[in-house]
Amino acid sequence: MAKAKKPRFSIEGEPLYPHIKLTRERFPRALATRLIADDDAEYFGAFLNRSNARLLLDLLTRTFRLRGCEFDLDGSFNVPCTQYYRRRCLAPCVESLCSEDEYAEAVGFVRLFFANERGMLTRSFTSKIDAAADELDFERAAALRDIFTAVEAYWADALRSLWLDGTVDTIEAREGSDGLDIFLISQKGRRVLGERTFTFPDASIIDAGQAIADVAMQFYRFHAPREIRVSHDGPDRHAVEQKLFLRLGKDVRISMISLEKRRVTADMAVSRSSAELDVKRASPTTTPGAVTRELKAVFKLKRAPKLITAVDASHISGTGQVVASIAWENGRTIADRAKCVYAEGEGDAASIGAFVENALLQDDPDHSHLILIDGGWAQLKAALSTDTSRNTSIISAVKPPGRHDEISHFLLADGTRIDFDPASAAMLLLHRLRDEAHEYANAIHRDTRDFAAFYTTAGILPSLNERERRMLVAHFGSNARLTKASLDELTTVIGTAEADGAIRDLMRHNAGEAEPVRPLIVPLRYQAVDGAADDLRPIELAAKKSVR
Repeated sequence: MAKAKKPRFSIEGEPLYPHIKLTRERFPRALATRLIADDDAEYFGAFLNRSNARLLLDLLTRTFRLRGCEFDLDGSFNVPCTQYYRRRCLAPCVESLCSEDEYAEAVGFVRLFFANERGMLTRSFTSKIDAAADELDFERAAALRDIFTAVEAYWADALRSLWLDGTVDTIEAREGSDGLDIFLISQKGRRVLGERTFTFPDASIIDAGQAIADVAMQFYRFHAPREIRVSHDGPDRHAVEQKLFLRLGKDVRISMISLEKRRVTADMAVSRSSAELDVKRASPTTTPGAVTRELKAVFKLKRAPKLITAVDASHISGTGQVVASIAWENGRTIADRAKCVYAEGEGDAASIGAFVENALLQDDPDHSHLILIDGGWAQLKAALSTDTSRNTSIISAVKPPGRHDEISHFLLADGTRIDFDPASAAMLLLHRLRDEAHEYANAIHRDTRDFAAFYTTAGILPSLNERERRMLVAHFGSNARLTKASLDELTTVIGTAEADGAIRDLMRHNAGEAEPVRPLIVPLRYQAVDGAADDLRPIELAAKKSVR
């Protein structure tokens, strides 16, 4: 098949409105993105505005429960991560909890929901609920009913409607100092939902009609508004209407709008976008390579770092301690390099020093590595006391008093202080990584406190799978009662073969020989890597906190 001819005015690689990307993996993920890549994934959208897109991600994780981890899964995990017990994931990592077919069913629901196929989704839920009830599987029928009830409630809330069928877009061309600027504004009534600007340096106002037509054909990949109003006509305006009809299966009206009749709201939005464009032009372009080169210059490193690891220590109410790290390489965080340790009875400085030496430097890469410590001179000194390789540099990020989400300055190994500069792309990256390490460490503490009991059962009964453990806990009511169960009692719940292994597990546990199982906490990502959507994190609505 011949490759489509690239338009003269291409917006390839430019951020669009928020979309949802359904990945092509054995266990697909649904990720927020503003970039449409040629990667065989499915894309849905656009979804506006930004806050509603974040609420949509919350619905996704809370109701449909697709996974948010970046691991390659095959169902072989012994226990699920804590997101399963938060009821935010189906746990396809544990085959006994969620089979590949069960996960595929959930993905099918998500696909219909994002495509706004309400009739098909309703019929699908209804038929599956009826089938479960006919088979007397009332637990499954109730679970499906809960999901569909949440979907219906979302549909009924007009303020959270994300689909853009009722919007009107204005596309205006203006000649600027750097070429031709195309401003695209989406409105619902007088409310501006979204704005995008595209610049073509080698064009002028005489190219406006063609530029608008090219932008429209590339921008409206999966959706179109009720009407598109354009500032300049072109030879292809009606042809674009026909092409959008064939692509989207709906009539799309493209009308001319004079400057005299243009809505005030759109005019204000274009003016605002124009001002923001001027600011953007005054800022240097940032790439991963440019950021690392800036890090080398600012922090006096021997080489530009290829790997950056941010480290943070966290406490639970002043007791216990976790040290965790997040790694970044070539523009993305690396899930497989996320690490954590429980550091009982140690202070911040000592535990961070031990973590750097034992968890990071033992796996130190051959290329240049920058380690960022969250803390002051004491924490930095402890990390520097380790046997660092010639490839590794260590600095620290210091918080201002009473403002723990900010950075006042950085400290270098020789004691040099470098004040935080919010205009520096390199420092903003370090700030983001420090925050992610902090969130990861806090999640480990929070989930250890909230969900340790679930993992206690895994330590008691290591020979069983997670579904069998849950059956026994549900039957006996608590781990304490479970540890006193007889072989006959176990057999009535899980069968003879499994009960034989379980009774041996109980004997080892009661003799104090069992190994404890720590809660499994993993880094989560709901935004596509390099998708220009790091600001689209789920907004968690007030939801039931109970864990079933």
